[in-house]
Amino acid sequence: MTAHGVMFHHFFDSFHPNGQGAISGAELKALLDYLGRDRILPAHEWMRRALAGTLGDDDLCLTFDDALRCQYDIAFPVLDHFGLTAFWFVYSSVFEGNWEPLEVYRYFRTTAFLSVDEFYRDFFQSIADVYPAEYQTVIAQFDPASYLSEFSIYSADDRLFRYFRDHILGPSRYDGVMQSMMLEKGFDPLNVTGKLWMNDDHLRALRKAGHLIGLHSYTHPTRLADQPVEAQAREYEKNFTHLARVLGENPVAMSHPCNSYNELTLPILEGLGIRLGFRANVERIVRPSPFEFPRKDHAIIMKELRS
Repeated sequence: MTAHGVMFHHFFDSFHPNGQGAISGAELKALLDYLGRDRILPAHEWMRRALAGTLGDDDLCLTFDDALRCQYDIAFPVLDHFGLTAFWFVYSSVFEGNWEPLEVYRYFRTTAFLSVDEFYRDFFQSIADVYPAEYQTVIAQFDPASYLSEFSIYSADDRLFRYFRDHILGPSRYDGVMQSMMLEKGFDPLNVTGKLWMNDDHLRALRKAGHLIGLHSYTHPTRLADQPVEAQAREYEKNFTHLARVLGENPVAMSHPCNSYNELTLPILEGLGIRLGFRANVERIVRPSPFEFPRKDHAIIMKELRS
């Protein structure tokens, strides 16, 4: 394994629910001990060495995607206790009066169902009811082992869910299915949006503590690479403008939302002055650019730790 980032998303405590893949503050401490805290470089130091080509194979950095409030409430104090700093990759729409469905839908499936398996059962049944022909075609042909194979932590249903969401339904029809399911459960998304994300003051506090804040698009599309270049540019330009305004300096790092990017994406980032970017996996690629540093999902490491 070469130098890479460790990628975090969700954390839980008595306030933030224990959803799929979430870990506690105590588990974060155990994970950092397992990795070896002396291997973890401060974010700015990791970036400096990455750009200079002087990272060692054992060097690690910590990264947090999506500007989640649970990260600030649970992970930030742990890092502060150990004197560690990290990259925090932020999508900006939720800071500017919007709410994005990605996290709301996750919160819904975490809190309104007994398990993620129960959610998947109802979700797949909803598709079968509304789009029966497409459902039957996918079920007859889908091979979970060949889809998102680089993400070993995904179950067969995880992969099938993402395939339906991203390749069969698309944003509009996926929203329709989820809105119907939430209505049936009496779930009001406006009751939870205030619990999910950080605000500008949290970003300023992280920067003051020495952390590095970077881009993660504006609305966090799950298939950004499918968008035309103009739409991709808007996603990152609006994200850039928000962070530059809040932090008083231009962001210089980023991570690709849902690992979705293509040959059109990287020149956009370069044009904005972004110098460093992260993927969401550790698969080897030929001649990676400075926007394609690998990351390992914390869930994979937790599985190693527990085995």
